[in-house]
Amino acid sequence: MPTAKRIDFESLKRPGTANTFLLAPNWLCRNATPDTIAPTYPVKAAELRRTFLASVAAEPRVEHTSADEAALYDDFVARSRVFRFPDLVSTKFLDLDGDRSTLALYARAVYGLSDMGVNRKRSMAWIAKVNGVIKPHNA
Repeated sequence: MPTAKRIDFESLKRPGTANTFLLAPNWLCRNATPDTIAPTYPVKAAELRRTFLASVAAEPRVEHTSADEAALYDDFVARSRVFRFPDLVSTKFLDLDGDRSTLALYARAVYGLSDMGVNRKRSMAWIAKVNGVIKPHNA
């Protein structure tokens, strides 16, 4: 099974291929531009992480492969329905001032040069589930 190398979002450099998706606050990644700016939530990062994990736990073909509760960091392997190709998804939850938080999520295909938008679609569906539980400030 493929495993994710721990992602340092601040120094992340994305490949030139069309098989990744990055959601992050616009100030986090020095060497990569997010595809989508991450929402800000009116809860601490630990609560945002718990909500995210509960939302993703119900997803088919998704395995939680690494958890670092202290660092608020998690890795997942999400497999395609038909051929079971793996995609790697890494998340980092970040506390902001005033009991607010946000997250960074980097999803990428293990195989191929294009994922036909699958990583974006899956990631945004996961964020929509979280938004259904915790309404973001900038929604």
